[in-house]
This record gives sequence, structure tokens and C-alpha cells, in this order.
Amino acid sequence: MKWKYIAIIYALYIIISIVVKIIGEVNFLGNVYFFYLINHSQLPALNPIMIFFSKYGREYIWIPVTAILFIMGGKFRRSSLLLVGGFIIAIILGEVSKYVMAQPRPFLILHNINLLVPEPTDYSYPSGHALIVAVGAVIVLLTLPYYISIPLFIEALLTSYSRVYVGVHWPLDVLVGWILGIAIALTATNLEKLITTIYNRVVNLILGNMRKTNLKRPK
Repeated sequence: MKWKYIAIIYALYIIISIVVKIIGEVNFLGNVYFFYLINHSQLPALNPIMIFFSKYGREYIWIPVTAILFIMGGKFRRSSLLLVGGFIIAIILGEVSKYVMAQPRPFLILHNINLLVPEPTDYSYPSGHALIVAVGAVIVLLTLPYYISIPLFIEALLTSYSRVYVGVHWPLDVLVGWILGIAIALTATNLEKLITTIYNRVVNLILGNMRKTNLKRPK
């Protein structure tokens, strides 16, 4: 995708963030309403599923997926390298955003919340889970067959929804997590040559050091 279109997505994220920084998430239109709508729609049969996705739907799914794709090689390794690049960018921008925005989580402000998991201690905006899985979902949609990408995309949606369902994120946290995640995923795909070059240099450096070590060993 052309950089100008990616820049528009980043700009949308920045504009929403500026508004949130000024008025706070609790005053953002519809944020409280949709939080209660989702959080108060809990069903006993669904609670364990949502707790699972909320706790494990990010690193416990996407790290193994990335590793397996890398091992498979070919087009799957290409997708794996883009995922790694995208995740690195997402972690950096996500953490910076959290501390710049410094938005409290809903359970610190609202009452009558059905909290199903332990209270996180970091800031709320944006949702790190939604950000990471959004990056992953978009990259696999762009690089892998539908029979792999669609299930992972559904998993990303469930993980994102679960963060509001269990009571630890505002709906807006998840929405902007996806907006930023889409922009980062597209950025990673545009930087594919750079990511591949870095990977090849790291591999060559490791192999070179291994050869030197083997040559130094006494025969």
C-alpha cells in the first residue's frame, strides 16, 4: 500500500489520541455505554472461553504461530519475518502510547464492573492485546492462504473483544489498538526488503561466528 494511505491511518490514530488526552476516555462518546453493554453481557458458559482468550490470546497464540511459520519456510517464513518486524514496531509504539496517554482502566473509574481477571497495573490506552493481534491478523491476511489467515483473524477478534468482556479495557482501547495495528502491519509489509535484509545479515553473522569458532577448535 502507498505510504500516503498508511499515513492517513496513523493520522486517524493520532487525532483520536489527542481528543482522548484532552477529554479522557470516560468522556469519549459512547465509550462508557459500549463498555457496560459488552461487560454486562457475560454468560457463564462463555466466561471461561473469554478468560482464556484474554489471558492467552496474544503471546501464547502468536509466538508459537510465528515460530511454526518460520520453521515451515518459503512463503510461510516470509510471513513470519513480517510478523516479527510488525510485533517489534507494535511493542515500541504501544508502550510509548500507553505512557504518553496515561489513561486509567475502566475498573478504576466506573462502578458495577464484572471483572473476571486480575487487575492489570499498567495504563489502558491502547489495548496491547488488540494492537498485537491486529498486527498479526492483518499480516497473515495479506500473506497467507485463507485457511490459515481466517482462523487467526477470528482469534484476533475474539481476543480483542474479550479484553472488554472481562472488564480490563475500554472499547475505545480496542478500536484504536486495531487502527494502530493496521497501520503497523501495512508499514511492516512495505518494509519487507529492509526486514529481510536485516534477517539475512543476522543469519550471516551467526553463521560466520560459528565457522570461526569451529576453525579455532583444536583438531
